[in-house]
Amino acid sequence: MSEQQLQIPRRRPLVWIVDDSHTETLIAERALGNGFDFERFGDGAVVVERLTAGAPQPDLVLLDWVMPGMAGDEVCKFLRTHADTVDLPIILITASRTETADVARGLAVGANDYVARPFANEELRARVDAAIRSKQLSDIAQQERKRLETINQLGRALFEAGTDVDRILDTLVTVLSNGLCDGCSILLLPGPVTAAAATRHRADPTGKALAAISSFADPVVHSFQSSAHARGTLPPAYTPYIDRFGLRGLAILPVGSREILHGVVTVTRDGGSTPFDAQDIATIETCMEYASLAVESAVRFDAERAGRGQLDAVLTSLPNGIIVSDADGVITLANAAAHRLFPDVRTGVPLADVHRLATWTTFEGTPITLAAWQDFARGGRIETLIRRPYDGEQLALAVSGVALVDGRGLSAGSVTVLQDITAQYAVNAEREESARFQQQMLGIVGHDLRAPLGAILIGTELLDLDLEAGSPPASVVKRIASSANRMTRMVDQLLDMTRARLGAGIPVVPRKIHLVPLIKTVIDELAAVHHTPFELVAPMDVTGYWDGDRLAQVVSNLAGNAVQYGLRNAPITVGVARVGSNVTISVHNVIRETPIPHHVIGTLFDPYRRGHDNEHNSTGLGLGLYIVHEIVRAHGGSVDVDSTDSGTTFRVHLPERSPTASG
Repeated sequence: MSEQQLQIPRRRPLVWIVDDSHTETLIAERALGNGFDFERFGDGAVVVERLTAGAPQPDLVLLDWVMPGMAGDEVCKFLRTHADTVDLPIILITASRTETADVARGLAVGANDYVARPFANEELRARVDAAIRSKQLSDIAQQERKRLETINQLGRALFEAGTDVDRILDTLVTVLSNGLCDGCSILLLPGPVTAAAATRHRADPTGKALAAISSFADPVVHSFQSSAHARGTLPPAYTPYIDRFGLRGLAILPVGSREILHGVVTVTRDGGSTPFDAQDIATIETCMEYASLAVESAVRFDAERAGRGQLDAVLTSLPNGIIVSDADGVITLANAAAHRLFPDVRTGVPLADVHRLATWTTFEGTPITLAAWQDFARGGRIETLIRRPYDGEQLALAVSGVALVDGRGLSAGSVTVLQDITAQYAVNAEREESARFQQQMLGIVGHDLRAPLGAILIGTELLDLDLEAGSPPASVVKRIASSANRMTRMVDQLLDMTRARLGAGIPVVPRKIHLVPLIKTVIDELAAVHHTPFELVAPMDVTGYWDGDRLAQVVSNLAGNAVQYGLRNAPITVGVARVGSNVTISVHNVIRETPIPHHVIGTLFDPYRRGHDNEHNSTGLGLGLYIVHEIVRAHGGSVDVDSTDSGTTFRVHLPERSPTASG
């Protein structure tokens, strides 16, 4: 800050002239000129009384040696034995004691310089200026040492205060009031730091008088020539303080240009002190900055500590094991779940040591090497079986890792997640075993049913030869044969589904066939059985390598489905088209009531599903579309369906050559 900002009034140096001769006093004043203010004393004892009473000191004492009462050398001795006046500049002046021994004695008792009468005016001025300048330089150096000492003391005290915000604020006001000012008060606005206040005053342990004049005001620095000057300048609210302590300096300074801390600091220098100068204010602001940084550090530390506590609580309660490693692959954190899985896991060791704590294999039994495990642990996922050597227990774990990078994109370590999926693995294994058993049983039962059904069909054929057509027994035999054929188809569907669900898929034997004649044969048979018109749309014959019997089964299932769910007596359209190297078979029917809902289409090709649940009292098993899907898939094709108010269309897309075709 400039002197104008500090409002420091300029003043002339004050010289006390102590001489019993009025004439010599006037001669000294004229010799020094108009650049000084003077105060006259005729007796050394009066000077001693004034200074010991705590009066403001002059800049220099021009002291006559030979005086009645208390002589000049006695005044020197007394002033040099008191701490407050030990550095006060003193020049002895005399006309009678000019010998070398006298000069040495005068300097020995504490005088800064010695001037003999008569003197040259220029010499006296030069010696006075030099003594005052030396004292000013000494004061500046002492003040600077005091400022540095205050800053160092604050630094040590803030270090001891740690992260206690109230203690940090108390440390600031205490150090400043002891070192650079008589009183210090700080007020903080609420924000990230709660509203707070701290006040210290050297002469008032309670600090109430200073607290009464501390408020949130615009920044300002005042320097007063006297307490009366302060009383006439400041608002009446300051009067009680000035009447009690006096006031030479007042500064209201903003706290923190940072986001965390906002407030004001009020510092005072009372009537017995000097006003603040620019260096004082700069030092106080430096101390405030240190305290602000300490508060910010404390707030961030508390926030980080709370965050770490929350993170620790989350990590502790997580059911999954969490292992964090640094860029060198050394474990820095392992949560409680990780210790439950691997009691011997610990920080400070390589992440690779976790692999050595158990035997690791895939679900299929393939050993997982250390290198492969590290790849997954640092970025990837694998499901594995482990066996711990200390208890022999087998667990199923899902191991996944996330690589960590720093702000420069360099590796900063990894987070490895260990999820115990033993229960899930056991449930899945049991479910798969149960499904496998059911499918095997279904296949066995279906296979064993074919023999008695075959015997029934042969028996009905033999009976039909001996019965008269149209007779009641012949009708019964036909119904038996129809039921046996339907049961045979059900058994065939069950066997096909069993093959598909056991993983081998429905077997196909592709060979070169003509597709259009095959489809025409199928729809002619269906038309005769269901008495439903069929229309075949095939611009040309299409040949390809497919399993003819299986494709006939596909067309029969789709066309039969169209008859069952379509509008009665409405024609069923079957189309064949070639698109590049692919062939499309479509089956379209006019809907009877409403289109197939979209949510049903998504599961239409699942086993035991129908387009409209429980509709039309279907006697089938709901396997027809599932078998269609599996046969088409075995040919390397696909099947889709759309259903609107204009009808339902199934489309089968086949490659011209099945992937299993040879030649």
